Formats: sequence, structure tokens, C-alpha cells
Amino acid sequence: MKEPHNHAKVGYSMIVVAASLTAIGLIALAIGSDVLFADKIQRGETAHFKECKVNGFVDESCQQYMVFVKAEECIANQDLESRDCYLFKTYVESAIFEECRANKDISSPQCQKYIGKFAIESES
Repeated sequence: MKEPHNHAKVGYSMIVVAASLTAIGLIALAIGSDVLFADKIQRGETAHFKECKVNGFVDESCQQYMVFVKAEECIANQDLESRDCYLFKTYVESAIFEECRANKDISSPQCQKYIGKFAIESES
């Protein structure tokens, strides 16, 4: 039987694990006293979004939210065809499917392609 010579790999792995735990400990010391650290960040971002929404997203810092506004618009209009809504096609189809499933609609043309999925879902 061969004797494995992987002691160096194990040693390096132990060093990496120790460094990771040290980093976690330092982060815990840095923000440990502020238990609402993430909550403050989220509240700040939410306030910024609401401010941008009130101002019509005209500020340069508000441009990051335009993607979400466009996605909501595409989903509300159930737009699968336009070029602007191509990125959100999966979300729009999901919204259409959920609407068809909630209304148990199998007769409308847009719900026809989901009939097979209704049958599978109703069996389980």
C-alpha cells in the first residue's frame, strides 16, 4: 500500500480554513455591536428608491432602478413581443401562467400553451 504524501495539501487547507474563520471573527467584531447593520442598509436603499420614484427617476443615481420599473411595466402589460421586454420574457410568462392557473382559465388563447402544466400540477 502506498503511503500518501498529501500532508502539505492538508496543511494549506487548514491555513485557509483558519484564515476564513479569522475573517469572520473580525467582521463580527466590527459590526457585532450593531445588530441592525443590514437592516439600516436596506432601509436606506428603500428610502432612496421611494425618493427616486417620487421624482420620476430623473436623477442619475436613480437610473439603476429603471430596469425594475421596465420589468414591472412589461409584466403589467403582459408584453412578450417587444424588444424592450425581451429580458423579462420569463417573468412575463410566469405572470401569465400564474394568472391562468389562479383563474383556472383554459379557454383563452394565451393560456392554451399552459394546459399541460395545469394537468400535471392538479395531479400532485
